[in-house]
Amino acid sequence: MLLWLCFAFLTAAIVALLLRPLREAPGQVIEPASADLAVYRDQLRELEAERERGLFVDSEIESARAEIARRLLKRAGANTAAIPGKDDAASRTRARRAYTAVTALLPVVGIGLYVLEGSPHLPDRPFAERQAAAQAEGDASIADLIGRVEQRLREHPEDGKGWDVIAPVYLRLQRYADAAHAFAEANRLEGESVRRLLGFAEATLLAENGVVTEPVRRAALRVLELDPERFQVGVWLALAKEQDGDLEGAAAQYREIYDKAPENVPWRKVVAERLAMVEKKIKGEPVEEEPSAPQASKPEVSPSAPAPTAPAADAPDVSSMSPAEREAFINSMVERLAARLQENGKDLDGWIRLARAYKVLGREDEARKAIASARENFAGDAAPLAEIEKSAETLGLKAEEPRNPQ
Repeated sequence: MLLWLCFAFLTAAIVALLLRPLREAPGQVIEPASADLAVYRDQLRELEAERERGLFVDSEIESARAEIARRLLKRAGANTAAIPGKDDAASRTRARRAYTAVTALLPVVGIGLYVLEGSPHLPDRPFAERQAAAQAEGDASIADLIGRVEQRLREHPEDGKGWDVIAPVYLRLQRYADAAHAFAEANRLEGESVRRLLGFAEATLLAENGVVTEPVRRAALRVLELDPERFQVGVWLALAKEQDGDLEGAAAQYREIYDKAPENVPWRKVVAERLAMVEKKIKGEPVEEEPSAPQASKPEVSPSAPAPTAPAADAPDVSSMSPAEREAFINSMVERLAARLQENGKDLDGWIRLARAYKVLGREDEARKAIASARENFAGDAAPLAEIEKSAETLGLKAEEPRNPQ
C-alpha cells in the first residue's frame, strides 16, 4: 500500500509542474511587442550614457538614435494593432482547458495501461532465488550442450575434434573414465599431442584412484619424447616404480626431477618431501605421513595430479617392517593380483602390472608366464595384443623367435 501512495504522490507532483504555466492569468502574460519597446527605450538611455562618457562622436550617436527611434515607432504601431480582444482571450481559455485535460489524462491512461499489460499481483522474487534459478538454467544448458555433443559422437564416432572438445569437459565434471576414453579417441583420430597425452594420463590416474597403470606410464614416456623439457611428468614414472616396490628407482627419479626443477616452482618442495619419504623407506625408518604427489606442470589441464592411493586404516605399516617381512607382504599382494587375474583374465592393465611386478621382484619366468597368459586371454584382439607386445619389449620379456628344425 505504501508503494502505491508513493506512486500517487509522484504523479500528482508531476501533474502540478505541468499545469503551472496554465495557472497564469491572461493579464500577467507579457506581450512580445511590449518587451521589444522596453528594449528600444533601454538602448536610447544607454546611448545617452555613452555620449556623456565620450565613447562615441555626436554624429555616430545621432545616427544610432535615429535607427533606434525608427524601430521603436514601427514596433509601437504594431503593438497598437495587436491589442488582444475577446477572441484571443477565448482561444487562450480553450487552449488552457485542452492542456489541462491532456495533463490530467496522463496518469489515468498510465494506470490503465499498467493494469491491463502489467503484473501488479506477481509474488516477490528475492535476488537469491533469481540467482539460483539462473544458475540452474545455466547448468541445464551446459548439460544440454554436452548431450548434443555426445549424440553427435554416437552418430559419428570418427569425429576427432568432437572427442577433443568434450574430453576436458568430462575431466572438469569429474567423469574421469569418460574423459580418459575421450582423450584416447582424440589422440587416435587427431594425432598425439602433449596436451591430449597429459589429459589422458591425468584422467586415467584419477579414474584408477592414483594407481599409475601401464597406459599412464606410456603416456608419460610419450610426452617426454615429444617435449623433453616437460620433465615433471617423470613424477608419474617415479610413482609407478614406487608402487611396484622399486624404491631405489623411484628415489633416483625423484632426485633427478628435484635437481632439474627451478627453485621458484611450488611443487619442488613436494618432490623433496616425497624423496625424503622414499629414502626413509629404503633405510627401514618409520614414516609418519606420506606427502602428496607433486603435480606435473600442465597449464592446459586444470585439475592437479592425485597422490597415490592412501593405505586403508587397517593396512599394515610397510615402512616399519623388516626387509623379510616387507618382501613377504609385497609377494602376497602380487599373488592376490595373480589370483584375481585368474578369475577375470580380461584386465589388460592388471596383466601388464603383474608382469612388471614379477620383473621387479626378479621372478622373470613368472613374468614371462604372465605375458603369455595375457596373450591367451586377448587372442584375436589386435589392439590389446599390440600393447602386450610393447610392454613385453619394454620389460625385456619379448618372446624369442622359434628356431626351424634342421
